[in-house]
Amino acid sequence: MECDGVVHAKNGNDQNDTKFADRLEHSLEIGTKKSGANNGEHHCNKYVLEVISDNDQLRMLEQYAIDYAHSIGLVTPISDPPDGKLTNIYAIPPPIALCPSPFPRELYDHAVNVQQAMNELYFRVASDHDFLMDAFKDVVKGDPFMARFVQIAKMVHDEGIHQPLAVQLQRADYMAHWDPSDGGDGTMALKQVEVNIGGIGGSGFGSAISKLHQKVLDKVAIEHGGQPAILANSEAPVNRSRQNIAYALYQAWKLFGDPKAVFLCLGTLDITYFEQLQFIQFEVEKLGKQQGDLVNVLILSLTDASKRIFLNESGDFSLYLDGTKRVALVHITDGNVPEEFPTEHEWTARTMIERSNAILSPNIRFHLSCTKKIQQVLSKPGMVERFFPDDPKRVALIRGTFTGLWGLEVEDEATREVIEDAIRSPANYILKSQVEGGLGNFFDHQMAQMLQQMSKEERGAYILQRRINPLVVKNYLMRQKMPALLEDVVSEMGIYGSLIGDQSNRRILHNAFDGHLVKSKRSDVNHGGLCCGGGLIDSLLLFPMAQILDKSNGH
Repeated sequence: MECDGVVHAKNGNDQNDTKFADRLEHSLEIGTKKSGANNGEHHCNKYVLEVISDNDQLRMLEQYAIDYAHSIGLVTPISDPPDGKLTNIYAIPPPIALCPSPFPRELYDHAVNVQQAMNELYFRVASDHDFLMDAFKDVVKGDPFMARFVQIAKMVHDEGIHQPLAVQLQRADYMAHWDPSDGGDGTMALKQVEVNIGGIGGSGFGSAISKLHQKVLDKVAIEHGGQPAILANSEAPVNRSRQNIAYALYQAWKLFGDPKAVFLCLGTLDITYFEQLQFIQFEVEKLGKQQGDLVNVLILSLTDASKRIFLNESGDFSLYLDGTKRVALVHITDGNVPEEFPTEHEWTARTMIERSNAILSPNIRFHLSCTKKIQQVLSKPGMVERFFPDDPKRVALIRGTFTGLWGLEVEDEATREVIEDAIRSPANYILKSQVEGGLGNFFDHQMAQMLQQMSKEERGAYILQRRINPLVVKNYLMRQKMPALLEDVVSEMGIYGSLIGDQSNRRILHNAFDGHLVKSKRSDVNHGGLCCGGGLIDSLLLFPMAQILDKSNGH
């Protein structure tokens, strides 16, 4: 449910940045001088300064990474080829980090260990119609787009749900929050940025970038005549996100019980992510062939589907494509922003899909469950406990990832105080709407101005989130058509999970942790989305937290 998938290259990425020349010069200076590599100043947060010894090695590794990216399909179509149209004839690697970014092993383990509980929490939320309707009662007053989804959810519930089985593909995004303390080096904790369900970008590239980074580290070891000592306690976690996400979708297709029924992916190929749809298509077809199934995976935009699908309302509510192809499974990555509903035909098609007996990934209830509003409501006292009344350990594990979240719909003293504090100290907060992909996030002066101008009804469509103080590390960032630059980097780790369940009785058929994706950005950039911000694709190199918390971490 977000647009952080593939970046399509554009001429002059970051070339208009007035600081670009200074950053390039600074990067070259550091690469040449190694910034104290021989005087004990280096530790794991800056390991790239020690393993990459000079600019000649940097440029060699940069070309090595680009060549390897092409060899494993870590590429994306470019948006400005000679004919001016997006095409799969021209492709280059997306923006990537040259090396995996350091991250505390203990926080990675926390995120992995909580993922199945997070899957089940959102499954239970999506299965509780009354909870969803109550949570959105104020949002719909100020957000007409979300109001349409709530309207569809009510209609489907009142009519009667024709397919109790549902698929949840989740990516829970986290940062390593650094909390300074007087007289010490501070502590770090895992803090949740957001939860995405459905059209989760990056699962294809997540596996590929992990593979590329392992190749780069292998090359570094060859260059050094063995593994550099600074990497002795490091570990690159196994990442099979592409294969695992495809496996969950394949199992859902099989559960429909009709081997001739098609698997329909809804996505706009000219603006959505190559890796998010085609990689899944290829992997599901491969799994089917291995098990003797011929899975027909088709990719259509919501607009195209609106012209080609038909609902058998007089029968069993089967969904058909082109009149004869019964649809078993619909994986929805299109229709998450208002622009993807240019006419009523798209709304009619989405409603038709929701009313059908096809298994959906996600259905409308899961779509509502992963919004910022639900994230905020779940942070309130007693809300997670509502869904896990007899499991305090899981409640504690989940709650341990929460940061400060506030709804703005209530006119009370507590709400007024947090709004006033956000206006006074905007650097401490982010204002978030229900729009996905980072497009609905507002920072600093813009946020303060919006809070001063919005009506109570308008405020109800937003939440406030306390800003996370992320760990800052060094890495070389490779933007498209630009040389690699040494930057201060912050990383957002997305943990993938999948769940298949029966929402009529809350029976879970499949619940798994599926891998990870890392989105990194310069530490001075607010928007870190991959297609609508300054983000790059990255992976993890895990170190013990004590080593990460070394006094030279730069905070």
